[in-house]
Amino acid sequence: MGWLSRFLRLTAQDLEKADSASWQQSVLRIMMLSGLCLVSVIVIHSSWQAWKIGAYQVIAITSLFYTALVAALLLSKNHTKKSAVMLLAVVIAAGACILLFNDDFEMGKLGIVFIYTLPMISLMFFGFRTALVFMVLNFIPFFYLLRNEAPGNLFGLSITLPATHSYLHGLLFLFFNLCLPLAAARIFSTLKRSAVQLTDLNQHLVQSHNYYEELFEHNGSATVLVTATGDVIKCNSLAAELLGLKPEQQVNLLSLLSFVQDGELQGHWLKGKVECSLKSRSGSALVLKHVMLTRSGYHVVSLQEISALRQLQQQLKQSQKLQDSWLHYDALTCLPNAAGFTELVNYKQEQTVPHEFGLMAIIRLRHVKTLNQQYGYEFGSQLLQHFSKVAKAALPSDAVLARVRGVKFALWLKGDLNVLDPRQLAEAIASQLPVELTVGPYTARMNYQFGVSFTKGSDYQDAQLLIEQCELALELSSPGQNVSFYDQQQARQMEQDYQLLNAFRDALRQKQLELWLQPKVDPQGKIQSFEALSRWFVDGQAIAPDCFVLMAERHGLMTLFSRLVLQQSVSILQSWQQQGLLYPIAINLGGPELLDDSFFAELMSHSADHPWLTRYLQLEITETNIAVQQPLLHKRLKALHQYGFSISIDDFGTGHSSLSQLVDCPADTIKIDRRFVSCIPQDSRTVRILHTTIQLAKALNLNIVAEGVENDIQRRFLQSLGCQLMQGYLFGRPAPALYWENLLLPRLNSVTIPALQHQS
Repeated sequence: MGWLSRFLRLTAQDLEKADSASWQQSVLRIMMLSGLCLVSVIVIHSSWQAWKIGAYQVIAITSLFYTALVAALLLSKNHTKKSAVMLLAVVIAAGACILLFNDDFEMGKLGIVFIYTLPMISLMFFGFRTALVFMVLNFIPFFYLLRNEAPGNLFGLSITLPATHSYLHGLLFLFFNLCLPLAAARIFSTLKRSAVQLTDLNQHLVQSHNYYEELFEHNGSATVLVTATGDVIKCNSLAAELLGLKPEQQVNLLSLLSFVQDGELQGHWLKGKVECSLKSRSGSALVLKHVMLTRSGYHVVSLQEISALRQLQQQLKQSQKLQDSWLHYDALTCLPNAAGFTELVNYKQEQTVPHEFGLMAIIRLRHVKTLNQQYGYEFGSQLLQHFSKVAKAALPSDAVLARVRGVKFALWLKGDLNVLDPRQLAEAIASQLPVELTVGPYTARMNYQFGVSFTKGSDYQDAQLLIEQCELALELSSPGQNVSFYDQQQARQMEQDYQLLNAFRDALRQKQLELWLQPKVDPQGKIQSFEALSRWFVDGQAIAPDCFVLMAERHGLMTLFSRLVLQQSVSILQSWQQQGLLYPIAINLGGPELLDDSFFAELMSHSADHPWLTRYLQLEITETNIAVQQPLLHKRLKALHQYGFSISIDDFGTGHSSLSQLVDCPADTIKIDRRFVSCIPQDSRTVRILHTTIQLAKALNLNIVAEGVENDIQRRFLQSLGCQLMQGYLFGRPAPALYWENLLLPRLNSVTIPALQHQS
């Protein structure tokens, strides 16, 4: 029976649907299918009776009506309205046939009764208007019945059979007692279900309404429901109390408020947040916020009172102004700080006239750190406070004194160029500062250092720039110089040095330094080894090695620099090993490089990768470096010496502890500094020192290398003293490795410097 339920649309899913198309299709099918099933017995029996008596027209008419009902039933699948029209047409045709083609007028009246069902059927499928039309039309057969006159047989047909009364009464019985009640039951079922759903929906609506009423009333803020023009529809108790409204009072919200900007009245108050105030209460402050637009077109807005917040903001503003003023002063000395000082000085400089100048000075109090350690930090703080009071009292009234940081004070003073030179004024101020200051039971002798810069009235400069110039003057001053003045040329040179330093950093990172070699020869001029010397070229211009080596020492770049020299030297030695050029290369190390774990690890890694490296890479340690006195360095040098590296003490005789280095440093070679060689033979004292040094080296079984040999007299003298190796311009200037490769490769066994051969 499942297919029948689906066809008649009586499944639970269909019954839940309340749309008219669904139940109308179901009602139509119930009426027609039940009618077809029930009337089929009458049709079959009447057709059999008509066949026996030869009334074939009865068979034709009944078959035609039955076929029409089946067609209407099939049409209901996709066209419910058209199928309903066919049903109405069948009812009208059936009623007319019963009335017109029946010999018995009393039986024919049943056809008019059958037509009376048209308003009910049309009401089910086409609405009240169509039903009303059929109600009116039914008055025609009704008045016809009142006349009680039988109509004439227009077509001469007769459908009267012996059992016609049974067929007609059975037809009406089945239609009124079964078809219409079943259809009505389907409609009432739908109405009942819809009523239940509506009841549930109404309960939900009531609950939702109560919830939203509760939410509207107790949402924690003053909430108002208004129209687009501002008319109040409803407001909660908080809003009523805030606005001073009575229950159900009709009022326009905009008439109660004053907006910060008049333009916000033009609908802008419905677009976010706007500030306003109550007209009835001066000093009030509100924030009107648009919350939402309801489906009915009303607007929900909330009101938040921020009067207390505005008062707090005003108090905070005043407090901030007071705090900002103190931010420009030093808490310890109550003098202006750096920010306050620059602001004051810029203001005063704008008022200077052409014949006036502004003198800026940074005063640094020396030895305060020592006093802190001796007497405590509290004494140091009191000393700074006392100095600020005494100095301010000693200075002119228009002077600006400030504490910029730590033990540094800033001073600005205006002077007249027609009366006093700025340098004289600076010296005079320095002489006016207190020589001694007494704090409690202690008296401290004061020592000052001044960095001074000045500007003329027509040459205005920012105070911060003047402070930087004073700081630079302090930085470039010598230790014993009390007053130093800003020198623009020095500043320019410092800027150039800074740019050169940055360029040097980049050159190290990008490995742009070149490694040149200078030969070390025996007294006969035969090359025995080389010393690695770095060369740096910027835009084709050579930078002096003393310059960039000094930069590397001052700015902590020696490890990076020496690592590059090491890598380049190992690369050259590796190439020479492959070509059969077995010449050692010496690299200079200042000492800090070997104390660097990463550099020492890289050196050991290279020696592990290239076992021949210990024989052909020599290490020259500069003994003037303070690092050579470090025990860790001595330990690492001994390890390198045991590993097989040759270690030389470079610039021997120029350090502070040359003899002690011979004891502590595991060197096998000493290099005599060029300043001793350059005195040969004219300085007899230096010659005797040189002779003693060589004798000492021989006694300790150390190799000797003399550097800076520039003439043959020096060569012959050193040879007579027993010097094994020499180095200098006499034998060859530093040159790229390729130059020496081209010179050495053709003569691998014996290479003598050409200049020395000529002299021999």
